[in-house]
Amino acid sequence: MELLIRTDWPQFANDVADVVRIFFGAVPWKTEPLSAPARECGESTLILSHTEEKAEGNVRVLVRASGACSGRAEEVYRPSDDPLVEKRLHKRAIKLAAYRLLKAATGMTPPWGSLTGIRPTRLVYAKMAEGLSLAQAVQSVRETFDVSPEKAALLSEIIGRQQTLPQPTGREMEIYVGIPFCTTRCAYCSFLSGELGDGSLVAPYVKALLSEIAFVKDLLGDIGFFVSSVYVGGGTPTSLDEASLREVLFALAPLAKGHEFTVEAGRPDTITEGKLSVIREAGATRISVNPQTMHDETLRRIGRAHTATQTEEAYALARAAGFSDINMDLIAGLPGEDEAMFRETLARVTDLGPDSLTVHTLSIKHSSVLHLFGAPLPEGAMVAAMQRMGLEATHHMGMNAYYLYRQKYMAGALENVAYARPGCECLYNVRMMEETGHVLALGAGGISKRIWPAGGKITRAPNVGNIEEYIARTKEMCERKKTLWSNA
Repeated sequence: MELLIRTDWPQFANDVADVVRIFFGAVPWKTEPLSAPARECGESTLILSHTEEKAEGNVRVLVRASGACSGRAEEVYRPSDDPLVEKRLHKRAIKLAAYRLLKAATGMTPPWGSLTGIRPTRLVYAKMAEGLSLAQAVQSVRETFDVSPEKAALLSEIIGRQQTLPQPTGREMEIYVGIPFCTTRCAYCSFLSGELGDGSLVAPYVKALLSEIAFVKDLLGDIGFFVSSVYVGGGTPTSLDEASLREVLFALAPLAKGHEFTVEAGRPDTITEGKLSVIREAGATRISVNPQTMHDETLRRIGRAHTATQTEEAYALARAAGFSDINMDLIAGLPGEDEAMFRETLARVTDLGPDSLTVHTLSIKHSSVLHLFGAPLPEGAMVAAMQRMGLEATHHMGMNAYYLYRQKYMAGALENVAYARPGCECLYNVRMMEETGHVLALGAGGISKRIWPAGGKITRAPNVGNIEEYIARTKEMCERKKTLWSNA
C-alpha cells in the first residue's frame, strides 16, 4: 500500500503518516497541496485529505479517506495564543481525526490508541502537573487518546514506581560512556557501532575517550555539578580486551564512586572472570547480561555469536564474582519465534533469577540487516501476548515496571518495558528516558543533554557517530560540551 496525504499543512504530514503506520505498518508516502489536480491512484493507494474551517472561535479539522479505504472523521479544538501550545493542539487534532477514521475503517483497536510518541508517560506527568492525581491523569490520557485499559494500567504502575525513586534536584549529572564495538552485528541493530574486527581501532579510541573523560572531570568542577550515575553502554563494553576495559573503567571510577555505576556486559561470549574482576574493582554496582532469547537457532539467525548455555554460564560467573544487581534483556517477536518459544525463554531466565529484566519488542529500523533483507515485522497479536507473558513473569519474580519507551517500526505498535525488584531500578535509565536529568555523553555517537528549569527546554550537544571521526575530532566534541554548559 502507498499513502498520499493531501493537505495545505504539510508540516503535519509526517505526523499523519505516523498514525497510518499504527494500522498498516511502514508504508511509502508523499504529500501534495489540496489545490493540486486530482490524480489517478490505484486501489492500493490510501488517500487522506485534510481540510479545516473556523467557526465560533474553534477550528474544525476534517480528514477524509478514499482509495484503499473510505470514511471521514473530525476533531474540534480551540486555538491558543501561545505558538508552541497552538502547534501541539493543532497537531493533536489532525492526528486524532486521522486515527478515528482509520479505526472505524479497519475495525482495529491499537493498544496505545492514537499515541505515536516515544514517551507516553510524559502525557501523564503533564496532566499531574495541572493538579490531577495519578489515577485521574491516566484516565484523562486514556480517554483522550483511546489507550487500552491494559496499557493504562502499565502507565500507572510505571509512574507509581518512579515516584518512589530519588528525584533530580537540577544539580546532578548523569554520565553516559559509549563503547561502539561488538564482536558481531545483530540483524536488528541500528546503533552507531561497528564490529570489533582486528581491533585496530580500539587503542586509538580508548586514548581519545580517556582524554574526553579527563575533560569532563574538569568541566564538572567548573560548572559545579555532581554525578548521580555513570552508565557504560555500547555496542558491547566487554568486547574490549581486559587491559582496555580497565583503562576506561578506572578512569571513570572517581566520577562514579558512591553512585550508581552500570556496565553493560551484554554479550555473554565476551564475559570472562578477568573482565568481571575489572568491573568489580572499578566499583560498578550493576551489570547487564543480555541473552535476547534462550534459543540457539534464533541466536544464529539474528547474528549473535553465543549460545543459551553461554548465557547461563556468564550469569553464574557474574554471581560468583559478587554482582548482586544483574539485568537481562529479552526481545519479543524475534524472527522464527512463537509464543511457546518465548514462554520457554522466560522460564529459563526466571530460573536464573535476575534482579531486573527488560522486555523489548522487535523493531526493524531502516539501517538494520533485517530491513535490508525485507524481513516483515511479526504479527502484532502474537507479540502482544509475549509482552503479557513478560509482565506476568516479572511480577511473579517480585518485579515492577519502572520505565518504558516506544519506537517507530515496532511490532504491534507496542513498547519496551523495564522491570526491576525494589531497589534495583536503574536511575540513569529513568532520568534519560523521561528526560528529567542532565546527561553528559562521552564517546562516539553520544548526545549530551541540558534540561533548562524554565519550561523543560532541552538543548543538546552530539558527538559524531563515526569512530574514526570521533578519534580525530575529540577536542571538538569537548568544546561542544563546554559551549552547552556555558553560563551554567
